[in-house]
Order: sequence, then C-alpha cells, then structure tokens
Amino acid sequence: AEFELLQSRLDNTLGGWDQVLTWLHKNPPVARIEAYFNGGLFNEGLSSPGLDCLLIHLDSDILGKKPVASRLQSRHQYIVKNPQTPAGRAREIRKIIAHVGQFSTMTNADKARHVPAPAVESTETWCVAAFHRQKKNFESFSGQQLVDAFMTALEKSEGRQPQSSYGAEADKGVKRRKKYCNQFANQSSRIINSCPHFKQIHQDLLGLVPN
Repeated sequence: AEFELLQSRLDNTLGGWDQVLTWLHKNPPVARIEAYFNGGLFNEGLSSPGLDCLLIHLDSDILGKKPVASRLQSRHQYIVKNPQTPAGRAREIRKIIAHVGQFSTMTNADKARHVPAPAVESTETWCVAAFHRQKKNFESFSGQQLVDAFMTALEKSEGRQPQSSYGAEADKGVKRRKKYCNQFANQSSRIINSCPHFKQIHQDLLGLVPN
C-alpha cells in the first residue's frame, strides 16, 4: 500500500480535526471524485493514476470538546453527541465524517472509496496495542489511563524506567514518535487483534483490493 498526504498543513490553532473537516468542506464530492479517483492505482494504462480510496482519520477524543461542538454546529449544522462507549464514539466519528463529507450525495461505489478511520480514543491507542503481546481491548482506555499506558510503552521502548504516572498530555515529540512507530511498524497484527475499530478500518481497506 502507498499513502499520499492530501490534507494541506493549515494553521493548527483549532487542531488537526479542524484541518480534516476543512479539507472535506473545501473539496465537495463532485470535485473530490474528479480530482482523486482517476481510475485507481491498479489501472496501468493511466499515465497519472488516481487513488483507490480516501482514508479519512479523526480521533474520537475530540468528542465532548466545546470548540469541536461549536465549530460543527455553526459551520456544518451538525449537533455532536458524546457517547461513552468505544463503539458509540467510533460511530459518532463516522457520522461526522459522512455528514461533512456529504456521503449521502454520492453513489454507493464512491462512498465505499471514502474510508472513515476513527481512532478510539486516539492514535496513542494503536501505539499501545502495537507494544503489547497480550490481547486486550485497548480501545477502552481513555484520559489519564491512556496517557500513562502510552508513555509507559514509549519509555520502555527506549530502555527507560517508566514513571508511575504522567501529566495529562502525552509527549507529542515527533522524533520520539517516529522512532517508536518505526520500531513497531511490523506489529500491526497486534493492533488488529486488540482494537476492533482499527480492525474495521483494515477490513474496509482490504475490501477495495481487486480480486
């Protein structure tokens, strides 16, 4: 699989979630389909092959945050819910992506090529799952529990002694995270086995691969 970053690097004042929704808003379905679905990567006859799908990622930890609710209501006329179960949170993220992305105006074939990728609760969840051999529903982790689990895995991966607890925010250092992700990139099966909604994303992508 080859990935191409389409979302421009905008002002990060409101966070990455706003950049994703802004991109969808500025690229409505007709324009998106024309610009990016130009036959697919598997059509060897094209000199400039298009994309097979758009993978649209949002963390579910944005739910319940006032700037998110305010922005979605004022700009997209969407009332955000804040369910407490992992399944409910994943569903709500999918609904937000579908609403802003105007999925209801597309054909079923084009909708299938838009793959929502909700991270429950955030991509730190996937990082934690990649570190652990034992199967566990890491998508049930949130808040301080997730921060501590991620930072413990990060510290152990670097040969450090982890602390008993960390601050409210996980370390966002890009270099540390890249090194960690490169170290555990071959452990995707652990994430699939321990993160049901990551597994769903994986299955959605596999469903687009030609037989």
